[in-house]
Amino acid sequence: MKHKKIITISISLLLLTGIIISCSDSGDTNSSSNSGSNCPTKTCGDFTSQAQAQSTYDSNKSCYKNLDSDGDGKACEHLK
Repeated sequence: MKHKKIITISISLLLLTGIIISCSDSGDTNSSSNSGSNCPTKTCGDFTSQAQAQSTYDSNKSCYKNLDSDGDGKACEHLK
């Protein structure tokens, strides 16, 4: 009985460790640490054209909302 309990606890700890690691590691070294999300940090300076920034913005508007500073749906309008 004691052996089964130890195995159950060990498996539970392994699963919990895996969950913690998978939740904390977004796989992107540029992830924003202050937003509490898995969104990579991107600024207009990361793009060479407005079209590139727009494509990224359109891929996930809630994640890249900082690319559209005035909220009109156009990302990094100052880029050509």
